[in-house]
Amino acid sequence: MAGFTISFPGSSASFVNNAGSAIKGQGGQFTGDAETGLFQFKTAFGEIKGNYKIDPASPKDKTQIIVSITKKPFLVPISKIEQAINGYLK
Repeated sequence: MAGFTISFPGSSASFVNNAGSAIKGQGGQFTGDAETGLFQFKTAFGEIKGNYKIDPASPKDKTQIIVSITKKPFLVPISKIEQAINGYLK
């Protein structure tokens, strides 16, 4: 469907811990490891599903996460989803 890349200031293991805790804490689902995984969460407009893959060429002090959105509400732009996921990581 669509995707984007997130630059996370830490290790891939830290990303998994932060993203998993944040998404699950909001009632969503998150499964994955330091290489790849799946997530889904609900918004006021409907459900969002996607997957991520850690870029193996990421520098040690930052992790590049390649996010693919596989399902989203028609009215929600990808930029808003990217903003929401970045908000989960803070």
